[in-house]
Amino acid sequence: MLLWLKDMGADEAIADVAFDRFTERPPAPRPATAPSQQQPAPPARATPRPVAAVSDSDITARLAEATTLAALATLLDGFDSHPLKKTATRHCLYSGAETARVLVLCDRPRAEEDRSGQVLAGKHEVLAERMLAAIELRGLADDTAREQVAMASFLPWRPPGNRSPTDIECQMILPVITRAIELIRPQIILALGALPGQWLADAPVSIASQRGKWMTVMGLPMISTFHPEALLKSSGLKRLAWHDLLALRARLDEMT
Repeated sequence: MLLWLKDMGADEAIADVAFDRFTERPPAPRPATAPSQQQPAPPARATPRPVAAVSDSDITARLAEATTLAALATLLDGFDSHPLKKTATRHCLYSGAETARVLVLCDRPRAEEDRSGQVLAGKHEVLAERMLAAIELRGLADDTAREQVAMASFLPWRPPGNRSPTDIECQMILPVITRAIELIRPQIILALGALPGQWLADAPVSIASQRGKWMTVMGLPMISTFHPEALLKSSGLKRLAWHDLLALRARLDEMT
């Protein structure tokens, strides 16, 4: 049963304190009451109005109605036909500035992001701040650096168990992330991970083959590098990521 739960993506404890169900006693049976002694049922409580569901067929038609990232996030809350929405805790569509010259586009949320609703969270956020600060771009908590940076996630929901997303899961979200890029209006994109380049620029699936090369997404230059998770697991990749960041900084200086 534990192995099955792990395969289904239940890889985290929900409660703050573990509870031993084997020591739990069954509730005592309640005595039956005569019909004349039964109490009337309490009035039903009012439930909050659910977000209107959006099917895969009509989400493209409704994207034009989303004129802000907040409106796009509300539309995403009703995208019940997407399989990842059923298993994720919350979506991680965007954070940081809503419009910016530089867009940092992550591939997908991990466990830390799924819990917080941020594009990058925990140790991934800390490392991203340092990477951006090293090339004089605004980190997530640094208001004194040169520029504002927008952050978005190509896939807004975490796949169960941090598995790789399927092709259909990526295809279904393409209109949403395309609309997000239109609303942010960046001049250049830094992709963290291979998914953005693979699906938006028809680049190789492997980040090792994709990184360090300039691509074009919706008429914008984009360069990919390693996600902070990969850099934390393998410090030897940091040298390659540094070259990618320097290439981004040089391209920005040329555009000024």
